[in-house]
Amino acid sequence: MRNAEELIARDLACVWHPCSQMRDYETFPPLPVVGARGCRLQLADGREVLDAISSWWCKSLGHGHPAIVRAIQEQAARFEHVILANTTNELLVGFCERLLALANPPGQRHFTKVLFAGDGSSGMEIAVKLALHWQRLQGQGQRTRYAVLANGYHGETVGALSISDLGLYADPYRPLLFPSLVLDGLPYRQGPEDPRWASAEAEWPALAAQLAAQAETLAALVYEPLLQAAGGMRVYSPDLLTRLCRWARAHGVLCVADEIASGIGRCGAWLASQLAADALPDIAVLSKGLTGGSLPLTVVLTTERIYEAFLGSWESRRAFLHSHTYCGNALALAAADAALRAIAEEGLCERARTVGARLRAKLAARAHPRLSAVRGLGMVAAVDLLGCAPQARTGWQVYRAAVARGALLRPLADTLYLFPPLNAPWDELERMLDILIASVDAVLGRS
Repeated sequence: MRNAEELIARDLACVWHPCSQMRDYETFPPLPVVGARGCRLQLADGREVLDAISSWWCKSLGHGHPAIVRAIQEQAARFEHVILANTTNELLVGFCERLLALANPPGQRHFTKVLFAGDGSSGMEIAVKLALHWQRLQGQGQRTRYAVLANGYHGETVGALSISDLGLYADPYRPLLFPSLVLDGLPYRQGPEDPRWASAEAEWPALAAQLAAQAETLAALVYEPLLQAAGGMRVYSPDLLTRLCRWARAHGVLCVADEIASGIGRCGAWLASQLAADALPDIAVLSKGLTGGSLPLTVVLTTERIYEAFLGSWESRRAFLHSHTYCGNALALAAADAALRAIAEEGLCERARTVGARLRAKLAARAHPRLSAVRGLGMVAAVDLLGCAPQARTGWQVYRAAVARGALLRPLADTLYLFPPLNAPWDELERMLDILIASVDAVLGRS
């Protein structure tokens, strides 16, 4: 314990933690982690804490998956990183082939090219630039705007914030941001169990009217397919994706799918976009669970139509000149290739659908008087605290209570959620759920 206390003191003297009000750490200090396996974080004081949010949604296979660890070690013995411009290697090409095969429907060749970035926000910057640049190459220089979904979130770089709709993250930086068309009135649902899940017919006319007003100036529609994670773990009807993509194709607008949180099996398919009819985007961005959360890696998938527009002589200045020093990092590629293999071999897309539905049913069955709006998709279950004033920070109090009971929850304001590894054992999922309910009881009781 003394060593742990010393570590915390040293941490608070020099570390600025992400997405935090650092004053909170004075009363709720960071957890000193000494190990991690599966769903469990091992702390310096001997306690174990269940990682119920997959360490910010990236640990799709839990901590220390042996296939990923082995792949990184074996690749490190060959080479750890080589510049991606003007070089290639078997791992790189094989990974791209594997990923494209999983992202494309059987027998189809929709996505054909893979670009690399360092993190999710950087991937979204590529997507934003690619859409604008492509429109310009088509002689559509007036198409400079983006339509985005209300409550959407795409990262914290300037471009990514500009296409997001969460003021908490964006408001201090408004002078830096460009305006986007924010589409309101989305067809939010509880999930596949909702009888209204398959249709957005009632909401579509109002959404179509918002789009029509700027149809001639839009470069792209940008959205998180089906699951809006940072926006409160909201899920919407897949019929909206179908309608958006068909509208975009009819009006010369590109579709950009932010699959960073929702892809790689999380929603029950390799891409969440695959869960909607006729809704594969022109550009898809993947990160987080792509490497099983072991190393940072982001990919941007796109089509031959977009790729070909950038071909030409050097003098034509058509090249897409966007790069990151560590893009295509070999250690990250080895991890990602191993993660894709493991997800396929362990049947985790199907497991996300079936076990996730069971988890949400179990949460709904608890019928807690201070919880409402159980919802989710794939291996995600979310619920809102009922009747809590925002300034009370009730979700924060529940978070602290949950850590004391052995689970890392870290709510989104007053939205509590479980976003566990896709391979989490059922007994540990039940334990996460029990701790969530017990923590709400501890903070609010049942009155």
